[in-house]
Amino acid sequence: MSYTLTTLKSAIQDYTENTETTFVSNLRSFIRSAENRLFKMIDFEIFPKNATSVFTSSYPYLSVPSDFFFPFSVFETSSSSKIFLLEKDVNFLQEYNPNSSTTGTPKYYGRFDIDNFIISPTPDSNYTCEIHYYYRPTSLADSTIDLTVGSANSFAVDETITGSSSGATATIDSKNDSTNKLTIIVPTTAFTNGETVTGGTTSASSSISAISSDTTTTWLSKNAINAMLYGSLVEAYIFMKGEADVIQMYEKRFMEEISRLKDFGESRENTDAYRQGLPRRPRT
Repeated sequence: MSYTLTTLKSAIQDYTENTETTFVSNLRSFIRSAENRLFKMIDFEIFPKNATSVFTSSYPYLSVPSDFFFPFSVFETSSSSKIFLLEKDVNFLQEYNPNSSTTGTPKYYGRFDIDNFIISPTPDSNYTCEIHYYYRPTSLADSTIDLTVGSANSFAVDETITGSSSGATATIDSKNDSTNKLTIIVPTTAFTNGETVTGGTTSASSSISAISSDTTTTWLSKNAINAMLYGSLVEAYIFMKGEADVIQMYEKRFMEEISRLKDFGESRENTDAYRQGLPRRPRT
């Protein structure tokens, strides 16, 4: 079993018996909040990632990847072997190389702000580098489906389209003019096959000839099913100002799932049973 955005939203509504419009419009927020709690409470080995970049000559900064969560390492690969930079506090880096115009072979890096690392000393040449980091995967709340229309050419990415008969709205995430497909974030209400959709920015319009199903899943929606459900229900009942005992019940269920996932993500997932034996925990 696994959840898609559609099936998880349906489960939340079934458990809460709530179909009120404002509540339904916030279902994505509940799911995102549950995901955020999971990522911040457990270090999953499944989510490291490498990105290739360049230390730019005479420029002391390096852009942080858009899905960056926290670093494992930064290393320079222009040489015959990998040369790892040491992570240091920004104050140390600025004291080590107070004049950013002074260049040399990069030795240290630190998080300068939300968008940049600072490199010290300032690179004296363009060096190819790699960032090994823990990344934030695409949220289940951002799942997409495709609308096949008569012509996709006139529509614009990021504009909102509205269905003429269903009244459904969605944002165009991407489009393919050759196949006439509009890829949209799964809408709150369903579009109807055969209806006309109109762009809010371009005023372009075209009729829908096919609508794909929501089949997108994520690692969490396949492997942390109960945690996703109970975490979302906690957020849902807080939003509803629900009974304290109900919130506590779902929070307890959520934390039980966290314990199981921590055993997996921080023990079984990164343990070689042949060399170290099976992970053991004291019985409680």
